[in-house]
Amino acid sequence: MDARAELKQIRPRVKRAGDFHHGDLREALVQSARQAVEKVGHGAISLRQVADRLGVSQPAMYRHFADKGALLAEVARRSGSEIEDAMRAATQGKPDPFEAMRAGGRAYVGWAYAHPNLFRLMSSRIPSEHRAGPRPALPREHYFFGMGGVVPIDDPLLADSFRVSWAMVHGLANLVIERVFQLVDTDEQRLAVADQALDCYVEMLRAKWPRS
Repeated sequence: MDARAELKQIRPRVKRAGDFHHGDLREALVQSARQAVEKVGHGAISLRQVADRLGVSQPAMYRHFADKGALLAEVARRSGSEIEDAMRAATQGKPDPFEAMRAGGRAYVGWAYAHPNLFRLMSSRIPSEHRAGPRPALPREHYFFGMGGVVPIDDPLLADSFRVSWAMVHGLANLVIERVFQLVDTDEQRLAVADQALDCYVEMLRAKWPRS
């Protein structure tokens, strides 16, 4: 079954254009687009298809989103928040910052594995190309807490360490969902190899910034 045929199988509850209250249509658009992305990937959907499934006109959609990219960017933004929530939940109750970092990385990879098409959307250029305004400068505290406190906040390598760590888990997630890990054959083995890579990376950080 091709992507277009699969998309037609997504049947949310249809409303007439006049049935939506203020704010309801925007949320319905986001949820419908998310379902479509999860089903067939962001490259296979169109605003007309989303509008048809909701029983609304395209002009009504444009009052909330300027184009498909803006709608998908909102789906990607919410997906990013879900990953952050998953990582935050995974790190709770782990006083050792290195163990917390390990758990957060596993949660990142695990979320990507559970939602591969949403992760592919987040990894595309769409979110950055449809960001409202320039990205604000991030304080050092952002990197410090993002690293789980592994790297001292006054260390000049703090921001770079954060970027490397993010690249590490993001790359592992891509290797898992695209099934390009070598010398393994199943998803379970790919996830296990990703865990082993995270273990190795965290122990390297522990050697660099040991805790008393």
